[in-house]
Amino acid sequence: MTTTRLLLLFACLSVSPTVRLSSQEPADRRAIEGLRDSLAAVSDSGALLRLEARTIEVAKRDRDNTLIHLRLGFIAYRLGEIAGSKKHYDDAAGEFEWATELRPEWPYPWYGLGLSELAQGEHAVIAIENLKQQLGKDYLSKASAAFARAVQADPGFARATIDLATTALTQRIHSRLEVVLQAVRLAAASPAGRDPGVQLARGRVEREVGEADSAIVGFTAYLAVGGDSAVGLYELARTYYWARRPVDGWRSYFAGARAGGSADAFGLYHRDLSYVADTAELAAFDALHVPADRAAWLERFWVRRDVVEAREPGERLGEHFRRWFYSWRNFRLVSRHRHYDITEVYRSDQQEFDDRGIIYLRHGEPDRRAFFTGAGTVGTALQPNESWLYRRSEGNLIFHFVAREDVQDYKLVESVLDAMGWSSRFQRTGSAPDAASLWESRADLDPMYTRMGMRSATDERDRGHRAIRLGTSTDSYRQHFPVALDVVVNDFVMGHRAIGAGAGQELHVVFAIPAQELAPQPGGEKVLYPLRFRLIVADSADNVVARLDTLRVFSARETLRGAAYLTGRMTIPVPPGVYRYRVLVTTGDRDAGQVVGRDSLTVEPLDGRQFAASDVVVGRAGSGLLWPLPDDTVLLNPLGRFPEGSVAELYYEVYGLGLGASYHTEVRLEKLGGTSLFGAIRGLFGGRRSPVLLAFDAVSEGPATRVHRSVDLRGVGRGEYVLTVRLTDPASGRVIVRTRRFQVVARS
Repeated sequence: MTTTRLLLLFACLSVSPTVRLSSQEPADRRAIEGLRDSLAAVSDSGALLRLEARTIEVAKRDRDNTLIHLRLGFIAYRLGEIAGSKKHYDDAAGEFEWATELRPEWPYPWYGLGLSELAQGEHAVIAIENLKQQLGKDYLSKASAAFARAVQADPGFARATIDLATTALTQRIHSRLEVVLQAVRLAAASPAGRDPGVQLARGRVEREVGEADSAIVGFTAYLAVGGDSAVGLYELARTYYWARRPVDGWRSYFAGARAGGSADAFGLYHRDLSYVADTAELAAFDALHVPADRAAWLERFWVRRDVVEAREPGERLGEHFRRWFYSWRNFRLVSRHRHYDITEVYRSDQQEFDDRGIIYLRHGEPDRRAFFTGAGTVGTALQPNESWLYRRSEGNLIFHFVAREDVQDYKLVESVLDAMGWSSRFQRTGSAPDAASLWESRADLDPMYTRMGMRSATDERDRGHRAIRLGTSTDSYRQHFPVALDVVVNDFVMGHRAIGAGAGQELHVVFAIPAQELAPQPGGEKVLYPLRFRLIVADSADNVVARLDTLRVFSARETLRGAAYLTGRMTIPVPPGVYRYRVLVTTGDRDAGQVVGRDSLTVEPLDGRQFAASDVVVGRAGSGLLWPLPDDTVLLNPLGRFPEGSVAELYYEVYGLGLGASYHTEVRLEKLGGTSLFGAIRGLFGGRRSPVLLAFDAVSEGPATRVHRSVDLRGVGRGEYVLTVRLTDPASGRVIVRTRRFQVVARS
């Protein structure tokens, strides 16, 4: 239908004051909806303005005709949509308000008023809106009240119920949620309950007021009346996690992803993922078009994050939803329109949370927070501010947030001094009122805030820039313990002995734990140190290929003090491949613990089918740890330290050679970061390779040859070294190189 024909139809409707529709009747309501649908098809503002002018003339002659005011309201509302002008929404609100005075029992005047108030809120000055909201006089509050009146007029008015719930959930103040809850419950029990949107709205409102079981009923009803399966299952997953039912949450989340063929479902999972994923991960997800593929990808995405911190499968996803609910309660945006100035270098493209929510969703609860109000200072330009500290072994992250126009919209800035405004950059450091106090208020976050000057301010801004870059592109869920155990681990791969030499591979993880951080438990004549261990081995896609959970109880005659360590070894079968592993060590009460590991571990086939070699073990007599074998003993060295003048005991295994076959071995030693006795020798002989300590030919003992060699470290200075073992099979020409790092330290 052309714009001209549409407008002729509207003109006929507008000039027929004798047609007195009762908006309580379904047929009449369909006629009004038809009017709205037809208006939605018009994009010619000029034609609509002419129609509006003609309808106003009719209204002047029939001022008490409710339907004419409804028509004028919807025409003005459509003009506002086309022109993006607050004036048209103001006009629409005026017409709908007139209609409510004429027929307060009709739902449509209230519904139109709610739409208009909501649209005006998008054009309001945010700071003023925040203050008005405290008094219930803001546009959102007025829209919510109008939608509520529409539902009260007719609980079966589905669209009004849905918009009422959506508007109420957008607000930060929940004093009127009980009214909304009653409205959605009434609508859900009425014929409007057959509309999936009503049941979806009910579930969300029930959850918002804390009714988990009722929310689950609402989302289940949404699915039962034909709602989008993926959307319903996702909302159930979110609710199950909130209700501390992680097993049900995990199942529903991935069931929803597998069912998610609609654009709404994809958008829901995409938006949720965007709060955590980096750019490359999000692009990889978006490139998948089959729901089953998306579900499989999502499972790998979340499990990968569990593996990194040696957590139970599903913990990271559960933490994500916990963070989402916290952010929803504390960092939600009131307006979709955010305003930035030049100090706010990070620009988020989402419209749900302020920047505190962005960081919280990615990294969780900060280790420490700080803020400064500057209360009592005259003439201060200080703006609301917060700073968050996240402790990291690779360098702490400190995030600064400032709220400018909107006291509920905190944005990331590079420096705490940006809370003084842009002009503070051009003032002498500390010269602005409150600047010194603002700076010192962060002293508990980092020692740099105990001194103030140009250099420290520049360094702080650089660190803030780095924190924003890392914080908004990565995510974390670190294991936190009141006491860090400072665990030391090293590893080696050997042939599997449980099923015969050369029949497979085993990863051995050797550990050393300082005993001084542990509280012993009584154990009769001894003291006990019970510790829980978790070893997880995962491939490059973070699929778990091996896992070990165990409790070890160490005993001693008396409490261990000083430099004493608890040492041990864990063994787990692994197939060939490239892996990373994590070791979690905790006390039973989790008061102390740590996660350590290795990010790249190559396991070659040691099945005896070809020439191969194990890793090299570099042990030491007196280290306190042995690896006992049925017919042998291997010395270990958990700390990887050798006193000056001691002897390094090498052990390795050679596979895949026939009985009596010869192979050649070279052993070299090189100091890292400096020269040594061997460096001087290398200079004499020329070349860049370290000198050969040992070189010999040996004979294979069969499928697995066990080799012990001693390396005397007399004359080797203190420092860090790399020992290299080079094995050559003359028959095939294949060369295998194995390395091991260790330290030479002063004798105690």
